[in-house]
Amino acid sequence: TDYNKRAGYIKEQHQFARDDLVMVDGVRGYRAFLNIYDKGYRAKLVAHREGEQLVLQPDFAESDRRFNRTQTLRSASVASDRGGNERAVNVAKRSWYLKRGFQPHSSAKQMNHA
Repeated sequence: TDYNKRAGYIKEQHQFARDDLVMVDGVRGYRAFLNIYDKGYRAKLVAHREGEQLVLQPDFAESDRRFNRTQTLRSASVASDRGGNERAVNVAKRSWYLKRGFQPHSSAKQMNHA
């Protein structure tokens, strides 16, 4: 999408991967980034064009269709990764509150939802 192009992070990832080659079986090589998006984001083409980066998104099906084994595992993997990221962000927010204490107009209720 236009946002992915304008944000520039995909281009920066490509540049980083080109500058930070890895050694595999005695050969220095390029390793593409894996971008994990929630469903609905249209970034596969943009990511592929910029350094053949990979995109992982949960599968979604029509209401009367069931997921097969691979689709279920892929969707669960994305959900697990995204959930872990949200927990990491919440821990960072809590440490900010603990370090600085409650500010005027803040409450413990806000901290529970951080």
